[in-house]
Order: sequence, then C-alpha cells, then structure tokens
Amino acid sequence: MRCQNCRQEAPTIVRGARAYCTACGAPRSLLEDTPVNVAGQPSKIGGGVASVAGWVILITGVLVSLALGGLISLASATVAWIVGGFLGAMSVLFGLLFILGGRLLWKTGKERERGAHEQAVFAVARRNSGSVTPAELARALNVSEVEADALLTEMAKRPDGYVSLEVDDDGTLRYYVKGTGSARIGAPRVRVGMGGAPGSSQAAEAEALAEAEMGEEDAQARAQRRR
Repeated sequence: MRCQNCRQEAPTIVRGARAYCTACGAPRSLLEDTPVNVAGQPSKIGGGVASVAGWVILITGVLVSLALGGLISLASATVAWIVGGFLGAMSVLFGLLFILGGRLLWKTGKERERGAHEQAVFAVARRNSGSVTPAELARALNVSEVEADALLTEMAKRPDGYVSLEVDDDGTLRYYVKGTGSARIGAPRVRVGMGGAPGSSQAAEAEALAEAEMGEEDAQARAQRRR
C-alpha cells in the first residue's frame, strides 16, 4: 500500500512491535500490508514442518513394517509379506507426499519472500532518485550487506535489464533501477561488465565520428567522379 509519508507504493518491515516503510522509514500500520520480513515465512515454516513429518512417517513406518513382518513371519511368512509390504508401501507413499509437499510449500514461501524484497528494491530506488546501494538496501530490509548485495546482483544478472550495476568514483557499488526516476548526473562511472575505463565511451564516440567523416568524404569523391 501507499505510504502516507513518502507517497510511494512501498512494502513495510516489522521492527519490534511496529511496522515501518522500507523506503522512508516512517511508521506505518501493521495491518496495511504483509511486511517483507514476514512475507513467505508461514509457507517456509509449514514446508519445513511437513518435510520433517514426512521423513518421520517414512522412517518410522518402514521400521514398524519390518518389525511387525518379522514377528508375523514366525507364524506365517505369506501373511508377514502381505502385512509388512502393505505397511511399508503406505509409509513410503505418505512419507513422500509430505516430503514433496513440504518442499513445494517452502519454495512457494521463498518466492513470496523474494518478491517482497524486490518490491523494496524498487521502493528504495525511487526514494533515492533511481539508484540503491547494498548498504541502503540492507538498512531498509534489516539484513546484512552481503545478503542485500546478493539480491541486487541476482537482479542485475537478469536479461530484462531493469537493474544495472555501476561503480562510483569512490568504489561504491551502485545499482540503477529502470523506471524509478534514474538520473545519472555527475562524473563518468565505470559500467561493470563493459570492460572499459571512464574515457572508453569518449574514445568510441571519437572513432565513430572519424568513420562517419571518412564515409562522407568517400561519398563526395564518388559524386565528383560521376560528374
């Protein structure tokens, strides 16, 4: 929901017993939105519990079926195979259902958590005129700079080009987010992955200009020969 202080569509984060805007840090209501440090957590916890329960059912069921089958085999081997096999098969079936369901639920929670964090990236970038650093995002999400940098790096590697990484003159890693009012003003920066220095773009422009001038001279010479 929109923050009444910064007027942005920014998610909230819970600190203590209160919720705050991830973009400007202003206090907000706990009921407005799912906070970024809560989003996906129920699914992740439920998935973990389901996976543990699945392994317990699988291991316990197999052991019980083996023990019961061994006891029944003293009277009848055929009955032992039937009873033990049935219990073992049911244990494997329900155990795998819980394990696979738990993994799927945990993955869903992880995706929701990642989506909430990415919303915060866009909100913080809009607040900072289109850019965000790992330190700024770490403060907004209440995570370590390593985690914040990993999230930004993953977004920058995507082919959609919404997030690009550049290095300021002082060596600060700065991520620019498309569509958030980015205005790159000031000294030239080195774009990561371009393999060039700050003056490389100027050299490329000079080379392109020289080629254009040579092409124009060739065209004029051909025109004179036709005459």
